Amino acid sequence: MRKMLPLLITILIAMPMAINATNNNNPPEKPVITGPTEGEAGKTYTYTIVSTDPDGDKIYYCIDWGDGNEFCTDLMESGKEYQASHAWQEKGTYVITVTATDEHGATSEPATLQVKMPFVMPIKDFRILKPRYGIYVFGFKVFPMFGQIVIGDIKVQVKAPENIVRVEFLLPLACHCGMELMHIDTTPPFEWNWNKDYDDKEIKDEGFTELVVRGYDAEWNEYKDSITLYKVRI
Repeated sequence: MRKMLPLLITILIAMPMAINATNNNNPPEKPVITGPTEGEAGKTYTYTIVSTDPDGDKIYYCIDWGDGNEFCTDLMESGKEYQASHAWQEKGTYVITVTATDEHGATSEPATLQVKMPFVMPIKDFRILKPRYGIYVFGFKVFPMFGQIVIGDIKVQVKAPENIVRVEFLLPLACHCGMELMHIDTTPPFEWNWNKDYDDKEIKDEGFTELVVRGYDAEWNEYKDSITLYKVRI
């Protein structure tokens, strides 16, 4: 018994220190989720997740995609970004939920991001007519080519069947995290006068960019077309 006494004393001294260390452990910060907030059912989209631990502990993320699929990552360094990809197979609105947990088991406040995945109806008669296959100077097509170059202002024109009641015109966000709605037209012919110079830190409206149009019928079925073009502002 006397031989065990020093060991017992050591354990009794160490226990309060261990408990105190555990009590002083702080959970990671609420994660930040960045990525598209809308898209097409069946297509894969990538999201970036990051959190930091105030104690510098290693952390892992648990991701719930909102459709019954979820998983947790391995431990990684605090502040390291993690990218995860997912495809929602059914049309609907989903909520991505992410938590960060440190190596001692402390879990952050959950972060959420709502995403909408409408099914896009295929239709041959819904398409961008102008600009298309050519070099355009202030709205006039001066040379045919495969691809699109637009110099100066242009009136974007969309061909749509009779059942379309609304057309939206969108450009990419400069952060590469989604699209920005630039104009809505509810009366045919569906057009947008693209004659404004937008803030390059917010909207990608110069150089190589993407022009997206979405059409809706009376039952809110969605139709879509897009082109890549090179835009020169004068």
